[in-house]
Amino acid sequence: MPTSKDPIVSALLGASLGVPFFVVNAIVGNRIEPFFLLIRPGLHTSAFEYLLLAVLLLCLPAGAFITLRPVLVRGQERRPAIHLLNGVLATVMLVFFIVLCLGLGADIYRCDVLQIPNCD
Repeated sequence: MPTSKDPIVSALLGASLGVPFFVVNAIVGNRIEPFFLLIRPGLHTSAFEYLLLAVLLLCLPAGAFITLRPVLVRGQERRPAIHLLNGVLATVMLVFFIVLCLGLGADIYRCDVLQIPNCD
C-alpha cells in the first residue's frame, strides 16, 4: 500500500491541494450560480471571500511541502527521476503561490483599499 513517503502519491496529493483554488477562481471569474452567490452574497467582495481566498492560497505552499516531503525524508531508496518530478512540481506550486499573492495583493490594494474607480 502506498504511503505519503511514496514520491508519486505525494506528488498527486500535493497537486490536488492546488485544484480547489482553480475551481473557486473559475466560479468567481465566470460567476457560476448558485455557487457564486455563496461566495459573494453582496455586490462587493466580502470578508468571507477574503478568508476563502487566503485559505485557498495557503493550500498551494502546503501542497508544495507535501509534494517535496519524500525528497526531504531520509532512509529510503533513491529514485532520482521521480524525486526530480517532485522537486519541479513543488517549485511550480511555490512560484504560482508567489505570483498569485503579488498579483492579487496589488489588485486588492488598488480596488478595495485605494478604491480606484472602474477597477477590475
